[in-house]
Amino acid sequence: MRKTDERKRGLHQAWEDFINRGVIDEDVVRPEIARSWRRCRKLDVDPMVGQVMAALSPAELELTKKKRELLLNTARPYVKLLSDYAVKSGFTVFLADPKGTVLILDGDRAEIERQSRVNLREGAIWSERYAGTNAVGTSIFTKSPLQVVGEEHYCAFQHRITCSGAPICGPDGALVGILSMSGNSEHVNIHTLGMVVACAQAIENQIMLIETMEELRNRNLLMNATLESVPNALIAIDKGGRVTQVNSLGLKMLNRGVEDVIGEKLPRLIPGKPDLLSLIESGCADGVEILLENIDPVVRCNISSNEIYDHRGHYHGAVLLFNKREQVVKLVNQITGAHSKFGFDALVGEEPSYLEAKRVAKEVSKTNASVLLLGESGTGKEMFAQAIHEQSAREGPFIAINCAAIPRSLMESELFGYEASAFTGASRNGRPGKFELAHKGTLLLDEIGDMPLDLQAAILRVLQEREVVRIGGHKSLPIDVRIIASTNCDLRRKIREKTFREDLYYRINVVTIKISPLRQRKSDITLLSSALLHGINRRMNKAVVGITDEALAILRDHDWPGNVRELENVLERGVVLARDNYIGVEDLPDYIVSKREEPREEPAEPPSDDDEKDIIEDAVKKNRTMALAAKSLGMSRSTLYRKLKKYGQSRTALLK
Repeated sequence: MRKTDERKRGLHQAWEDFINRGVIDEDVVRPEIARSWRRCRKLDVDPMVGQVMAALSPAELELTKKKRELLLNTARPYVKLLSDYAVKSGFTVFLADPKGTVLILDGDRAEIERQSRVNLREGAIWSERYAGTNAVGTSIFTKSPLQVVGEEHYCAFQHRITCSGAPICGPDGALVGILSMSGNSEHVNIHTLGMVVACAQAIENQIMLIETMEELRNRNLLMNATLESVPNALIAIDKGGRVTQVNSLGLKMLNRGVEDVIGEKLPRLIPGKPDLLSLIESGCADGVEILLENIDPVVRCNISSNEIYDHRGHYHGAVLLFNKREQVVKLVNQITGAHSKFGFDALVGEEPSYLEAKRVAKEVSKTNASVLLLGESGTGKEMFAQAIHEQSAREGPFIAINCAAIPRSLMESELFGYEASAFTGASRNGRPGKFELAHKGTLLLDEIGDMPLDLQAAILRVLQEREVVRIGGHKSLPIDVRIIASTNCDLRRKIREKTFREDLYYRINVVTIKISPLRQRKSDITLLSSALLHGINRRMNKAVVGITDEALAILRDHDWPGNVRELENVLERGVVLARDNYIGVEDLPDYIVSKREEPREEPAEPPSDDDEKDIIEDAVKKNRTMALAAKSLGMSRSTLYRKLKKYGQSRTALLK
């Protein structure tokens, strides 16, 4: 993290040096970025412009799209398939033409709305001339893949995003488009560019395949060679739905010989989708999920369809590409960031019970054992879960689901997925559940204590049988998922109250890790505050150095019912309001400061020896017993006897 912060600061300084003085620090700025900055300066691009200013009119955009029909029809299934899984992930996926004009825009709706303020929309032109250094415009110039991170962008309005772009070339090598993914720079992933490049190459391959098949549809030998060059299962059908060509991967997928496939009607090979031919002919088959039930284990695939038309526009068949579901899920999880973000280094604390929790978590991460994380809300249970996954040998994604936040009516479909049209409002293509998405990875069942009893039984069945059946389905899918559960409830009490299943408790509770609340580890507040400030400064583009001693003392005195989450919230407020480079008492919330400043009685000065002697004599004389005398003086009897001895007195003498 420290190296990343130093690099960011160095890059920011290099950017300012170039903008203000035209000087480039070549030890900090990559050569391809430096060349782009110089081009932008020569083009008089305004680095402080608030958005991309150039865009096509609706009529011009429509004309451009018509000229790029092959690119759009070929790329749309890939963009759509990725976008279906990228929803709510913080990424946008878009396709641009060789001039940088955005032709397709999809992905996370909130991110699309946010980036619309800088004119990321269909029709906007993201070339270097109009948008400065960026993955689309610069890839157009270089004709090579490129990832542009944060302040490598020439224009300041793009400094908080990271974009990855890859060119798409036609069979003759000419540039036909750019595929790009964009998102917040905090979500930068070293694999994102590779995934974009892979998708761009797949589009190139498909464009090449379509054009080649158009040229060679009457030359079967050459067509077969082309089909075998495609790294996917591929089937070609005529207008009647009969198979005319199939590659070896297609035969393997269907588990049949070529003589059993060529000439056979597609619905007989894939019986679980009776409307598949009509979907293909109408151009609606892209992204459709199918179930191959004639092989063991059952395989789920997604289809990409390319319809074939003659020069008069008459339908003559289609070419179908099949992608196994787990391959698609793995690709999307890598792109959208469905992985752990925290390692054990992010778990800050030196209090003994916290260190013990980390030690146990590190040990259990080496195994596939189920883990139960116990702790109050805000103590960092999900961070522990992510650290365990990050340290483990599991290759799949980290998927989390909050059992308390999802309505009961949606919980089952979220966990187990559903088949096409399983219920009103269901997607026609069906949808995988969290168990499927977490295959080969880790599934965090957060706040499992709030899960309804009937779903607990379903979860138990999945954990015992290691397979899942979607809602509306009848075929079991094998899964390999490591379960981590977390809760702030007393599950044993819930078992006694018959609101939590005892058998599920022992299934998830192989190893228990209890995370102490912050009020029990106040010695960690200084360390925690320092670590949290780094992240808050980075997110909010601030430079608060630390906390004053007086403010820190108030933080140590607070009981923190909201735990680390509350501390982070208070520090974030302090960073926003800090007048200097330090958070002071005046920057803390009133409810914390006022509690500290409640008036307290000043302790009375201790009496002198002579006064104390008179007080003791008076108390003994007035009370019948030594017990009553000690009570009236607010001390124990042994202390009273010691005081009498000190002043050379005795009870008998005083009572005469």
